[in-house]
Amino acid sequence: MPKRTIRQRIHAGFVLAAAFLLVLASNRLNNRNFSTVEHGVDSVFEDRLVVQEYIYRLNNLFHEKEMFLAYNSLDEKSLPQYPEIKTILADFEKTDLTREESLQLTSLKENYAELKTLEEKHLKDQASEEDITAVLNSISTNLDELVEVQLSEGRQLTQQSKRSLGMNQLLSRIEIVFLVIIGILFLIIVFYRDKPNMELVEDEA
Repeated sequence: MPKRTIRQRIHAGFVLAAAFLLVLASNRLNNRNFSTVEHGVDSVFEDRLVVQEYIYRLNNLFHEKEMFLAYNSLDEKSLPQYPEIKTILADFEKTDLTREESLQLTSLKENYAELKTLEEKHLKDQASEEDITAVLNSISTNLDELVEVQLSEGRQLTQQSKRSLGMNQLLSRIEIVFLVIIGILFLIIVFYRDKPNMELVEDEA
């Protein structure tokens, strides 16, 4: 096998370095995209599905108050109390909240505090059932808005994950094409032979 020239060795080194850098860059981009997908999946579960359950439970508890108010007189008894509401709100606040979500949750907590105040005042004949109903309606609006936020955020996270997976597939195809091209160039460099210098031989007369 003929010796490789210095120029061939340099070219081969450049080709191998290019292949290495391509694989390294592709690996880093793939890892970044997979991290995005992983974050999206975790966020959908921890900050959307779990929160959806909180909203569902809160909606049921406040709805029971509304039903009690609709079918029972509060002349001699107060609305049923549910201590778990406070716990659910505290757990809700610990999740990763968007700006809109934070505003609605703050409003919900304020309305719940007002509801408890009105319930206490009603026992002293200082608040009417209509006042309590109005606050319960506001709470219902807060919960509806929070549901909309979950749907919107879940949709965005899903789309972001799909884009990252699509980018990974595109990068994989590009990487294969470039590796094939680099492989061909490497073979050309290895098996290419420089034409020998033609020496002119003068016949002696």
